[in-house]
Amino acid sequence: MFYLNSFENQKRMSTQDLLLRIAEQVAQGETQFTIAAQGQHDLGGPLWNKDGTKLQFWISNPGQRVGAMALSNTEIVVQGSAPADVGWLNAGGEITVLGDCGDTAGHSAAEGKIYIAGRAGTRSGSLMKKDPTADDPELWIYKSTGSFSFEFMLGGKAVICGMDVDQRQSVLGDRPCIGMVGGTVYVRGKIPELTPEVCVKALNADDESFLRQGLPQFLAKINQISALDELSKFSLWQKIVPNQSYTPVTRRSLQDFRLESWISGGIFQDVFPDKFASNGLVARGIYRLRVPIWRNNLGAAPKEKDKRVNSCRDCRICAVNCPEAAISREVQNEQVVYTSNAELCIGCGICVGVCPEGIWVLEDNFELKSMDG
Repeated sequence: MFYLNSFENQKRMSTQDLLLRIAEQVAQGETQFTIAAQGQHDLGGPLWNKDGTKLQFWISNPGQRVGAMALSNTEIVVQGSAPADVGWLNAGGEITVLGDCGDTAGHSAAEGKIYIAGRAGTRSGSLMKKDPTADDPELWIYKSTGSFSFEFMLGGKAVICGMDVDQRQSVLGDRPCIGMVGGTVYVRGKIPELTPEVCVKALNADDESFLRQGLPQFLAKINQISALDELSKFSLWQKIVPNQSYTPVTRRSLQDFRLESWISGGIFQDVFPDKFASNGLVARGIYRLRVPIWRNNLGAAPKEKDKRVNSCRDCRICAVNCPEAAISREVQNEQVVYTSNAELCIGCGICVGVCPEGIWVLEDNFELKSMDG
């Protein structure tokens, strides 16, 4: 057992020095660590030894991201509460927190198990993943989570026991499971109104089997085995899963909103009439910051040529790569001419980047600047 106090000689050890010290001990064959931290980050991972022996950590007073990217054969026990990002990008570690967690516990976890003896903060379980080659990541919480929990969840399993929580509040906070497309959230306790992207279902035999096997292990880890009988009443549980029949709502255009839902006549109708013109998220026409100019010197006298550019060789690369199909090609007086349609062009500059001869250049939109005066 290697014991390390990160506060030595009245001086706090830096996170970098602490992590280097731990890595050195692992390289020398040490597998068990007791760390009295002083808020240092990223303790517990990713580490492994050449023999494949299990690494064990008992940590007090950690900083953010305890167990971040923890690997298989890593066990971490936090003696008390922990701040944000516990088990961030967990890749197989087993992490137990004997207290509350800050925000984003289990964020982007791909494998492994996280056990929390208290509450977890905002966005816990968000972006949990599904790796078809590995076991599902698991996040077990004894009490409740903060708002936006399990946001954009992609896979895995989460268990919210709802113990010791005021029944007047949601055990999932507000607006949970937004953008959830995979995984399962098992909940015991009151939940808020949910997004139509998900649905609530009763447990089936497989769900009960999963909880029946996992609950004793979880409760033993957090020293709450006496709660097993209460939590084994599966009729009080329900699960949240993605709604397979959900059809995303088509986004309304800003123009439609102004014409159909905005104040009739406009907010300043008593001062001047509103033309109800709308600019999209991408600027076009006069509102572009920069505009492309086709500066071709084909046919010009040598002394009049702009040395910065060459002659167009009609390769059509600009027209092919324009994302808005704003570039057109014409033949005028037996000479090829390329032009950019200002109503379609967004001023992205792709034509400038792909032109092999440097014919297209971006210039400031002086028409827009003239509106400032």
